[in-house]
Amino acid sequence: VKISDLEGKVIGIYFSANWYPPCRNFNRVLIGVYEQLKSNGSNFEIVFVSSDEDLDAFNSYRENMPWLSIPFSDLETKKALNRKYDVESIPCLVILQPDNTKDDDTYYDGVELIYRYGVDAFPFTKEKLDELRREEKRKHDSQTVTNLLTNPERDYLLDQTITRKVGHSVLSAYTCLFVPVDSLKGKTVGLYLSAQWCMPCVEFTPKLISIYQKIKQALQEKGGGEDFEIVFVSNDRDQSSFESYFGTMPWLALPFRDPTARTLAKYFDVQWIPCLIIIGPDGKTVTKQGRNLINLYQENAYPFTDAKVESLEKEMEEAAKSLPRSEYHAGHRHLLTLVSEGSGGGPFICCDCDEQGSGWAYQCLECGYEVHPRCIRAVTPQSSIEDR
Repeated sequence: VKISDLEGKVIGIYFSANWYPPCRNFNRVLIGVYEQLKSNGSNFEIVFVSSDEDLDAFNSYRENMPWLSIPFSDLETKKALNRKYDVESIPCLVILQPDNTKDDDTYYDGVELIYRYGVDAFPFTKEKLDELRREEKRKHDSQTVTNLLTNPERDYLLDQTITRKVGHSVLSAYTCLFVPVDSLKGKTVGLYLSAQWCMPCVEFTPKLISIYQKIKQALQEKGGGEDFEIVFVSNDRDQSSFESYFGTMPWLALPFRDPTARTLAKYFDVQWIPCLIIIGPDGKTVTKQGRNLINLYQENAYPFTDAKVESLEKEMEEAAKSLPRSEYHAGHRHLLTLVSEGSGGGPFICCDCDEQGSGWAYQCLECGYEVHPRCIRAVTPQSSIEDR
């Protein structure tokens, strides 16, 4: 294809690599958007700039792409494009307008735009994106749990009951019931985007089930009519996987492949799963960081509001005053030092429980080792070496 054939078109310069899972995930989304735009006759083209490590990886990745690419052997052009557009991470999609004469016409956040708006983002002009943002704000301002979770063909969610059949053996059969979406009005609701094929999802789901049950029990004991519910929004690849995964969950679900699932992912700009979005009793979004808050504070995170999180952070600060400034921890040979975000700490993944952490941590700066204060198993220096 001649370069001159691209004149007059909106161009996406796509920096990606086969070896990086987020690239492969985005690639599937981008292919769908690209093919839909091409079928609509849109004046759009993509040029792939590979960050693959060898020709075989490039060819394997490239064979699924319906667009153009810079030859793998053309290292100079690839390096020049990376420098020109200051590419620091992948996937990266740089959008160029046909009359691209100034930097204002270039959008460097094409990945976010595709995830957020899909085909509606085309032709990626400032006017179009401003229009989409105004519409997005209007939707958020008028958001209710009903308009989030219903569509013209469906006003219900799935609930499951377990029917035990006793014969020569005991079997469990899952029967789905229909529950009106309107029954969620006035409740705090978690939208749980997850899938059985996703290992982080499979690992997080049992934890979420435990926290969900503790929150439900605490609210029941408290009385007053306050309630919490979760709705599973499936990203599973087939009906049997959906049924198998949903069968482990004690909450509600959207039907498999319901179009609302994709709408929600775009509306909340969900790029990774598992994702837990919290909707307040008034139907407005409380936070998109429900998963992180569960990992940090367990059931104490409820109702996930800014005020609650601020209160928990203050409690953590107060509790930290009585913690030892340093500890030896079973499983690590070096002395760990207590740090906070203001003294060398920050968001981290606990090396003991693999959950996210924030605020206070015990840290070995030399090894990049960090654990929650609650995960510390204090030992003598000699014991920490032996346990290791």
